[in-house]
Amino acid sequence: MRRKIFLSVAQARLGQLAKADETLQKAAEECSKERLCGEVTSAKGSVELERGRLDDAEHSFQIGLIDARLRSNKFLETQALLNLGVVALQEEHYEDALTWFGNASNVARSIGAKLAVEKAEGNLGWIYYKIGDFQRSLTNTVEAEKQASELGSTIDQVALLNNAGLSEYKLGQLDTAQDFYRRSLSLAQSIQNRQKVLDAHVNLGFLLLSLNKLDEAENHVGEANHIAEQQKIERAGLEPALLNALLLDKRGDKQGSIATLLEVEKHSADVPSLRWEAENTLARIYLEDGRSKDAGLWFQRSIDTFRQQRSSLTSVDSTLPFLANADDLYRDYTEYLIREHKPDEALNVVDESRAEALADGLKLSPLKRTSMNPRTIASRAQATILVYSVRPKTSYLWAITPSRQQFYELPGSETIVPLIQSHTKAILASRDVLAQENAPGRDLYRALVKPVEGMIPKGGRVFIIGDEALSGLNFETLLAGDESPHFWIEDVAITNAKSLRLLSANSEKQELYADRRMLLIGDPVYRESEYAKLPNAAQEVANIAGHFAADHRMVLTGEQASPDGYRDHQPGGFSYIHFVAHATANMTAPLDSAVVLSPDHGDSGTYKLYARDILQQNLHADLVTLSSCYGSGSRQYTGEGLVGLAWAFLRAGSHHVIGAMWEVSDASTPELMGNLYGELAKGSQPDVALRSAKLAMLHSNGVFRKPLYWAPFLLYSGA
Repeated sequence: MRRKIFLSVAQARLGQLAKADETLQKAAEECSKERLCGEVTSAKGSVELERGRLDDAEHSFQIGLIDARLRSNKFLETQALLNLGVVALQEEHYEDALTWFGNASNVARSIGAKLAVEKAEGNLGWIYYKIGDFQRSLTNTVEAEKQASELGSTIDQVALLNNAGLSEYKLGQLDTAQDFYRRSLSLAQSIQNRQKVLDAHVNLGFLLLSLNKLDEAENHVGEANHIAEQQKIERAGLEPALLNALLLDKRGDKQGSIATLLEVEKHSADVPSLRWEAENTLARIYLEDGRSKDAGLWFQRSIDTFRQQRSSLTSVDSTLPFLANADDLYRDYTEYLIREHKPDEALNVVDESRAEALADGLKLSPLKRTSMNPRTIASRAQATILVYSVRPKTSYLWAITPSRQQFYELPGSETIVPLIQSHTKAILASRDVLAQENAPGRDLYRALVKPVEGMIPKGGRVFIIGDEALSGLNFETLLAGDESPHFWIEDVAITNAKSLRLLSANSEKQELYADRRMLLIGDPVYRESEYAKLPNAAQEVANIAGHFAADHRMVLTGEQASPDGYRDHQPGGFSYIHFVAHATANMTAPLDSAVVLSPDHGDSGTYKLYARDILQQNLHADLVTLSSCYGSGSRQYTGEGLVGLAWAFLRAGSHHVIGAMWEVSDASTPELMGNLYGELAKGSQPDVALRSAKLAMLHSNGVFRKPLYWAPFLLYSGA
């Protein structure tokens, strides 16, 4: 019976589905309630999976899971969980798949089933790819491929090499991607797995088309279509058809390409990622063919398909990276609208792609395109709003005041990004950038601000809404003034906003607390082997506490400055929250960034307040200040910018957050923070107060006048 079960799966993977059914039928006739019936049912699910009948496959795997648990068979339970994860993946139900594979990994580890662990971890890497976290996917996948090689699992190696190639392709490493694809194809052919051979041909075809190697691509297109036709599974032919449509377009047959794409779109309702790709490609081809109206409809349709799929995600870990999948959709639609001389509509599309995950946590519904009035938002904020979209060749800027809205074209990312890197490097090296000849800060000002200089009054407020390319730049440090160069902070008060939608919600907010209460947490107790004591933390705590009456402050220091101390004192009831502590920024998983505090009572291992824990507390603070290194985070996400502790406090409900982009000085920070709260005590708004505190340092005679000391801290606006 076990021979028949294995034989049926092998036959199915070879495309011999009728033989697989026959073999399974014989096994089913022999099984009894006591033995192997669950395995027969699971094998039936594997055959249905190869056939493309996902509902039938899921039903069989669910029965197999129930049987395994009734018999307390952990190994079979692991297999059933893995198989259910595969079904969820093919249905593009990513969060369900994460749960299935996570559970499979846990059960497999409990019994030492190394191969099952490798399969689970490899599939988790594939989910990371599908939700747009390409670097994390690559890391996971390469490690799983090594495990598969050591365990002798060739079929897993085939899939993992292919998946690693896809991640490298998304990360722009085309040569490395091609090498992975070719290795995957060779191994797939050696084990005669038709589906894996098909996958490798398809991915090589896409890559070669992007390099305009049409003849080579055509060979892979032909092989892929041949295999898909033999499999006689409609779904198997969708990607080869999309690939064929792209080839037809490259060959100049636009009508043939359009006809093929329409068929793909029609039959890909249950594969959203393929559908929005087909719709976006249709739009681009219609545009090239001079059918502008049709192009606009299909651009919008592709974004609607993407947004519908995004709405199925509920976990912040999934929604954060997901927009990376649609970067091309929003870019293409934006450029189409600009080409059609509709920059105001283009601004709406750009804003729609910004801070989605942040807005989700704040329960903000999308602004309707017809109802969003940026000038009204600027009027409420009493500010000039600068919205940037940095792209290759040409970048875009929308400058918005209460009375005007202007659109500008700026230099492309190939000019702007290197300038940002050089400028930041000079600041971190503590150079005198004001005296520096050909300072990149001057060129950045000319590129990013000079065109709109006349729209910004001296001493006025400016809100910067940038994309990820600008998230590491402090605009305050740009060098204004051709005759007498000076930092731009001397002219304006700058706040970094995430989107017009969030800015609109912020400008409409009501004052929640009249008594201005402070929760001050700092100077924790650290183990010397892990974190050094902050020598001036106690002084900073004392300076800040002195600006609040005793009955309007809660000060937690020493052992009280713990994660439980933060949670137990109901942070949602304070208008100011301030941390004086070390912090960590996690590049791989930003929600694992943390404020490092004293250990919780009774648990010496729990001493970090993680970003994901911060999300669990509803806040209403007007200002949260992270007097720590890297409070802004170190990981950039498409549409969200830097994500870390500051982002977490904004999503939890804080109206403003001050966070640092790089290491901060324990010597200078107490002075800066003391001046900040002195200004707040006078009734100044956070942007004005922070600017005044920074200007006091900038105009001093000591070393602290350098931007290395005052520029790491940025003010972020939430809702």
